[in-house]
Amino acid sequence: MRTKVLILYGGSSAEREVSFMTAEKILSNIDYDKYEVSKIEVPAKNKDTEWISNIIKIKPDIVFIALHGGKGEDGSVQGLLECLNIPYVGSRVLGSAISMNKHISKTIMRYNYIPVAPDVFIGKNEDYTEVLDKIVQIGFPLVVKPNSGGSSIGISVVSNIDELAEAIDNVKDLGDDVIVEKFVSGREVTCGVFEKNGQLNVTSVLDIGTKSRFYNYSEKYEGDTSFADISKLPDYLQSMIKQIARKVFTAVNAKGYACVDMIVSEEQVYVLEINTLPGMTVKSLLPKAVENSGNPFSEFINLLIEDELKNK
Repeated sequence: MRTKVLILYGGSSAEREVSFMTAEKILSNIDYDKYEVSKIEVPAKNKDTEWISNIIKIKPDIVFIALHGGKGEDGSVQGLLECLNIPYVGSRVLGSAISMNKHISKTIMRYNYIPVAPDVFIGKNEDYTEVLDKIVQIGFPLVVKPNSGGSSIGISVVSNIDELAEAIDNVKDLGDDVIVEKFVSGREVTCGVFEKNGQLNVTSVLDIGTKSRFYNYSEKYEGDTSFADISKLPDYLQSMIKQIARKVFTAVNAKGYACVDMIVSEEQVYVLEINTLPGMTVKSLLPKAVENSGNPFSEFINLLIEDELKNK
């Protein structure tokens, strides 16, 4: 009898289209001989709750969450599945909520002596001029980003106060709090972390090449202006990156799998963020990191499902 796997995708966040691409990648790589696969599109409008009734009707053995951002990644959908007593792949409510909130996750990282860039938090209803002195102390250039956003949506690099004010307004227009962070120039890298039989494993480190000042949405999911390949950094730096990735995964209470994005500047490694539901599109970094580690992506999907079912 095949295991019933349900793919949840869509959702109401700004990353809805990315979720469609992730679901397509998973559906193209899952083992249909082993699994009875169904899918449910979570609607863009939050008031439509029929999808929840459909989950109950299907009675899946396990859910593979292919949602990104918003309620799909902040612990809300995870909490729903917990209430329905349905196993799912990935981080639980707490780890999802912590990782989705950059302010909280960076606070936890600092407490655990994990290097992150200095930043200032601005609530969506706060006036940035009240913390302008702190922002100026960090010094330009700065990165302005949504506190809970993903896929680089709403991120700007600013070089003066006028650009800063505009970028902060743009993030607030997304309905999010704001992180103003020191811009660190260097090589962007990423490293996947996943659990297998109770042990933490890491993928190959990937170097990210980009023509812009940071790895933005269009380069992640559109066009060919970026690349990601096995890192050419010295072995000791790659070892450090992998060690930090493990430490971040544990510190934020992540489960299942995640991607940790970092930047290397003059042999100093800074963590940018952890993604507990990283993109799995044809251009995404996690599938490339997995495959560059010598594991077919289809086997990785199988591993995530089977490892979670063992822990039921």
